[in-house]
Amino acid sequence: MELRTDRLSGLGDYFGRLTDEGRIPGWSCMVSQYGETTYESAGGMANIAAGIPMQADSIFRTWSLSKPMTSVAFMTLVEKGLVGLNDPVADYLPAFENLRVYRAGLPAAPITEGLVEPMRIWHLLTHTSGLGYGAHQSHAVDTLYVNEGYTVEAPPGADLAEAVEKWASFPLRFQPGTAWNYGVSTDVLGRVIEVISGKRLDVYMKESLFEPLGLHDTDFRVDASKKDRYAEIYSPTADGIEHNAPASVYNTDDPVFMSGGGGIYTTVADYMEFLGMLANNGRIRGTSDYVLSPLTVESVRSNHLPGNVPLGAGFGTWPVPAVNELMPAAGFGLGFMTVVSPQESHMLTREGEYFWLSMSSSNFFVDPASGVAALISPQLYPSRTLPITNRLRQFVYQAYC
Repeated sequence: MELRTDRLSGLGDYFGRLTDEGRIPGWSCMVSQYGETTYESAGGMANIAAGIPMQADSIFRTWSLSKPMTSVAFMTLVEKGLVGLNDPVADYLPAFENLRVYRAGLPAAPITEGLVEPMRIWHLLTHTSGLGYGAHQSHAVDTLYVNEGYTVEAPPGADLAEAVEKWASFPLRFQPGTAWNYGVSTDVLGRVIEVISGKRLDVYMKESLFEPLGLHDTDFRVDASKKDRYAEIYSPTADGIEHNAPASVYNTDDPVFMSGGGGIYTTVADYMEFLGMLANNGRIRGTSDYVLSPLTVESVRSNHLPGNVPLGAGFGTWPVPAVNELMPAAGFGLGFMTVVSPQESHMLTREGEYFWLSMSSSNFFVDPASGVAALISPQLYPSRTLPITNRLRQFVYQAYC
């Protein structure tokens, strides 16, 4: 099979209709094969009030699409032999030595137990650590996060080191390695990067990933000279969409809280370079240099859940329905969700595909069998407002002929 680029025009047609109907502000989309762009389209507005059009170089906050980047940067430390996947997290973050695990009770007086085994590095990469997000409000432990100001991000003034110390003081939702829950694991991983490298997270990310890939518009802040390219976020209303001011706030200076789990800004063009590297098994486009070795990329995209089970087998506890469509079909690798039983998804997908998505509806997938990668960024919150995850795959996979 080959990717028929003449069959990809439906992508732009579909998102163009959504824009014309006032259901999304605009979109930017790219498809590549082995790192070479085969299709791109953009339309609508990045900023409706200012009349700024959406383009491939429009800057957007990645939110959770930061997690794959941070995970890949971490794996460069693994390849250098500076850390092992089975190492206890407490070897690098002593606050994680004597963690407690929730068993029962109200948030004000939880009943807890000690660890059966240490929280390990692979638990952070696979979201099986027992850490959570306060914003989910699906567990008694989430209330403890919220009471201390930790919803998705840290409270004002708290840096990454302080946030990690605070998270270690909360009970875990479950014993590490026994369940899956989406939360601050990647942010903790970012702090481990700082401790091992001796560098601030953004500095190490630039040196290990952004600069080698030539990602000139990717950072933990939006440079003041580029602010007119920033894509605002919008949310649905009864009559269409409206500007979501709280979600659209962005940093023009280095943030106090360096969030490897959600703080990176990029463009579709830049992020596709990252995905193209993965589709090329770690090789940087146009060079003989590698960010990660092919065998490391193979491990990253493989299911690391105990027993090789999919999340739909009862291993996952995340309540957000955006991923539930694929949960019956997917396991989890080292920073990516990966399809293990495509027939269970009732979507056009295939075994081995790996992917992720964000709260602003940006989402991607990589198909290692064909070298195809695809990314869409429509800047719509919440992410499950429209079937964007599903439609992206429909239009790309139907082009395989």
